[in-house]
Amino acid sequence: MIKRSEKDDKKKLSKGKKAAISIIAVVLVILIGYGAFAVVQVKKIKTVKLPKSDEEIGIKEQPKVIKDEQGNDRDKPKVTNILLLGVDKQEDASDSIIVFSIDDTSKSIKMSSLMRDSYIDFGKGKVNKLNYAYHYGGPLLSVKTINENYNLDIRDYIKVDFGALDKIIDSLGGVNINVKPEEIRLLNMCVKDIARIEGTSPKYLKNSGLQKLNGQQAVAYCRIRYVGNYDYERTERQRRVLKALFQSAKDIPPTKYPSVISEISPYLETSLDFEKMLSYGTKIVSYEKNNIKETRVPYDGYKNDDTIDGIYYLKWDKEKNLEKLHKFIYAN
Repeated sequence: MIKRSEKDDKKKLSKGKKAAISIIAVVLVILIGYGAFAVVQVKKIKTVKLPKSDEEIGIKEQPKVIKDEQGNDRDKPKVTNILLLGVDKQEDASDSIIVFSIDDTSKSIKMSSLMRDSYIDFGKGKVNKLNYAYHYGGPLLSVKTINENYNLDIRDYIKVDFGALDKIIDSLGGVNINVKPEEIRLLNMCVKDIARIEGTSPKYLKNSGLQKLNGQQAVAYCRIRYVGNYDYERTERQRRVLKALFQSAKDIPPTKYPSVISEISPYLETSLDFEKMLSYGTKIVSYEKNNIKETRVPYDGYKNDDTIDGIYYLKWDKEKNLEKLHKFIYAN
């Protein structure tokens, strides 16, 4: 594995809380499902429509029958896939890329993290990484690139700019996370950097173990990169915070919905209209709180690290990775 130095990581930290900001979008969808009285706040969100034709957004013909884990044929379940993009304005690229799947057949939510360094051919002289689809063509090219390369049927997206994640976490009362001893030092490095950017006081963690993290600490936790399994484990931390936020969001009193939505609306952009968000939100809140599944692509054993012209890329076996991803989204 090609390793980056802690010095490089510290430089990345100065970009702030960008890695898991798509969490805010998920919480928004949940909150909308609780009450239509939030319509005024929701309509403040910037809406940018995507083309409706399959060709323009890269959707190929999907198989009508999916193989399950035992190799048996299974009818394709009713799944809605939405692309969540956490965007770093400084790099003008999507630092967090998650396919958020609402499975109305199994009544579950599925989150698939797509590694940002995954090799995608955008052409000679370009940075051929998945996260640079946003750089070259915004949300539309991101959706199209993922549909074409991962053979998915994404028709909508939610984009979030960093700057609100810690606020939304604090508004929901924090998140319960089991912090490992080896994560403490890097987490506090991130806390210090976030506090410097925001002009606030750092709130350091003193101990490891299961505990409630505030917004600043949770964002720092999501930014940890050079401990454990590097960037792969960072995507696990992102999804871990997502799941914790789901649980927090479903426990907040209804009186807090309008203020929370109003606070995060300026940071959001989506192709979803209010009716769709309300419909999806209503479904989500009817599912069991813990019925959340997660994965990461590429999968272990079907990837390798590489450098091209001095730039790091994550190469991946497309056929084998897509077989596992499609089973996860459409068959589990």
